[in-house]
Amino acid sequence: MITYDQLNENQRRAADWTEGPVLVLAGPGSGKTAVLTLRVARLLEEDEDASALALTFTDKAATEMRERVHELLGERTDRAQLCTFHSFATAILAQHGSHLGIRPDFLPLTHDEDRIALLDEVIRDMPRIDGELPADRRNLLRLIDGVFGEGDGAEGASPSLASRHPWLASLFRRYCNAMVHANGLDFGSLLFFAARLLREKPMVARVVRLAWTHICVDEFQDTNRAQYDLLRLLAPARNHNLFVVADDDQIIYQWNGASPRRFRDLRTDYDVRVMALPENYRCPPSIVSLANRLIERNANRVSRKKTVAVRENRGQYPNVVRYRSFPSPEHEVDFVAKDIRERRLRAPDCVILGRTNRLVRDAADALRGAGHEAYVPVRKNEFDSPALSVLVQALRLASAPHDRVVLWRLCLAWGGLTGNEIDAQSVEAAAALEGGDFLRTWLDVAATGDNGGFDEALERIRTDLVDGLRFPDVVEDFLGGDWRSWSSEEFVDETEEEVITWKGLHEDLVADYGGSVPLHTYLQQLDLLSKSPSPSANALQCMTVHGAKGLEFNHVYLIGMAQEVFPSYRALQKGDTSAEVEEERRSCFVAITRAQETLTMTGASTYFGYHKRPSQFLAEMGVAGDMSSGVSIR
Repeated sequence: MITYDQLNENQRRAADWTEGPVLVLAGPGSGKTAVLTLRVARLLEEDEDASALALTFTDKAATEMRERVHELLGERTDRAQLCTFHSFATAILAQHGSHLGIRPDFLPLTHDEDRIALLDEVIRDMPRIDGELPADRRNLLRLIDGVFGEGDGAEGASPSLASRHPWLASLFRRYCNAMVHANGLDFGSLLFFAARLLREKPMVARVVRLAWTHICVDEFQDTNRAQYDLLRLLAPARNHNLFVVADDDQIIYQWNGASPRRFRDLRTDYDVRVMALPENYRCPPSIVSLANRLIERNANRVSRKKTVAVRENRGQYPNVVRYRSFPSPEHEVDFVAKDIRERRLRAPDCVILGRTNRLVRDAADALRGAGHEAYVPVRKNEFDSPALSVLVQALRLASAPHDRVVLWRLCLAWGGLTGNEIDAQSVEAAAALEGGDFLRTWLDVAATGDNGGFDEALERIRTDLVDGLRFPDVVEDFLGGDWRSWSSEEFVDETEEEVITWKGLHEDLVADYGGSVPLHTYLQQLDLLSKSPSPSANALQCMTVHGAKGLEFNHVYLIGMAQEVFPSYRALQKGDTSAEVEEERRSCFVAITRAQETLTMTGASTYFGYHKRPSQFLAEMGVAGDMSSGVSIR
């Protein structure tokens, strides 16, 4: 980790900034996250009355920031909250959401099936509308998510969507009301309701603002309108102590609402000073040169900063940049598989990047066929193994004793664990007659049936979650080894892998919220975290360019460098100077600047049955030729 004494002049000026709003424009490999965390640690160390809220976009980035700050301070402190936008919104809604009718124990709706079920109820109760609603409920959810992302505070659809769908405003309002009534909020609505809370309840907004003397935002270029609106409500003054770190050349999430407009909004709404961190400590000079040549083609850049290479080529790999073309994707990936072996590269030091999920999945399949352990990261919202599913659903039902959806999921998980199907409606009916909660009644039913020998699991649930709430002890005991008595031989490997994942998440949550963290807070934050396992020690990672943002690897293989693949056909249809092509160019900029040692770009003359020319980005970078040892740079 970089220390304060190791900062360069530009980094130190940013880390020392104390008063007023500042925008730090920082290129790839410039140490921007280190600067942000050093600034937070310095503020807390030098001023005992200071407090800092730092917002970012991924769980991984938030965890890394927390660990850095805690390491720098030598202790964990409640004067710093470093989290994602959605985690922060969840926390303030749990604390103050009752002003909007949201109970503190609300559960995030992480399954589209649950959202669709709620949407169906809303549609059944709607009066007749002009024109029929689309039959595909997932398309309706995407429209609703679009409204949430645009951050319109007028309790209805954004103007752009409402003009095309007159019924959307009514559907949106009813869907929001249904979520509040069900005490379950989906991912997009968290920011919407948090912003509504601060906008409509001035006293709550005042209390929340008083908690933080300084607010920081990492990767500001990724903010959509809803996130920016929430930021404005947290920091309304033009001279607020707002520290924003961003790279306008890495805006690659326009499909999710990110836009260069955020930078114009920031300069309009705040008396912001601009600083720059142009130095690149990650990439060799030849890769930095490629990146600069490429991104300079974008006419609509917010700034004209140029990345400066600081480190020299270490010399171990003389051909830092290479380009090869092949007759087919099969030949392309075959080359990658052989090249990694022939160069004797460690698989964890490499990454295969592609523009689309399909390209990445096909490459991973081919690499597995060639003997590599290819890993494609996929976000998981739930644990799949029956043992973990039973415990998580039991925890949820202990927190929300009358939640029908959770009861149904618990019955389903129990059936997967034991083979014993329990009818959720029968449990609900019995609970109503006995005046008890769902979990106690479910236990009685499960204990009288064929429980597959899992008596100990049932007794533990009864003792620790029904007769008394001993949390998080039950989770820690389960993760510490009790899980083996909850799992059959058939699922041991899968269960053990997920136990390792949950253990890491559990440790982080307890460290951040304390050993006495309320169950509903624990579940809310756990639901926001991906349950995907980490790649094994020997895995060769394959991911999309978008998935690689924020990461770095010694050796990058960028496949699919062909016209209508990267840049995409859809972007090219908009015209070579369109915003869509500029975003594709920024995506390519992100891809090549992940490389710390070498960059290998490949392309094929056919993809998915269509002939393709080499990507225009190759010529824009000045890459010419097709040489096995390297490329010539014009």
